[in-house]
Amino acid sequence: MPASIYICLLTFDRLDYAIKTLRSTLDNIVYDGNLSVHIADDGSSEEYRQTLIDIAGGYKNVQGVTVTNSERGGYGRSYNLAMQTVHLYADIILPLEDDWELCRPLDLHPLVEALQTGEFGCIRLGYIGFTQPLRGELTHVAAHTYLRFDHDSPEPHVWAGHPRLETREWQRSVGPWPEGLDPGSTEFSVAHRPEARKGVAWPLDLIHPVGDLFLHFGAWQARTDQREVAEVV
Repeated sequence: MPASIYICLLTFDRLDYAIKTLRSTLDNIVYDGNLSVHIADDGSSEEYRQTLIDIAGGYKNVQGVTVTNSERGGYGRSYNLAMQTVHLYADIILPLEDDWELCRPLDLHPLVEALQTGEFGCIRLGYIGFTQPLRGELTHVAAHTYLRFDHDSPEPHVWAGHPRLETREWQRSVGPWPEGLDPGSTEFSVAHRPEARKGVAWPLDLIHPVGDLFLHFGAWQARTDQREVAEVV
């Protein structure tokens, strides 16, 4: 039986970005198993949440849409509340912040197959950023080549940041996220947990190191602004 996948959109009060993230993801994901969407909102208006629910529910391949509202409890609280719902139904979760655009078709079948082998529990889908040595070993799983990161690498961000596919069991092993911190500090704290550094892989033949699958709106806008300034000068 195909794995049940939940797309979990973490969002707050930036509807244009959230819509772009949601539509680009649902337009480009290829998966014939059970695919659902969870809107993890941190206190936007009811109209805001309903707009996203209506968009997700309008896709024929979406089996269901759920929603939580952490009421300005913050990034960690919003994630934890969402997982209390998502873990009831999902085998695999795709956590997304509301400023990532999926730029091309993404076939989830080989990635799901790789996760189901138990070789690893988290597959990163964004670019690989590092400031210290990030070691790993090559492994071939389900027709693709992966770089399985060494959990003892000096680089702290073995896991943190960017879209990724994670099994429910892997998420549970990492545990709830800390609450009351800003998003960056929250991710940095989780990234230092030994459990979050184990079983993390990156698909070498699907995504380039610079990241060509998901586009980060903020980074894209910064590069655009820099080019415009350079042209003026």
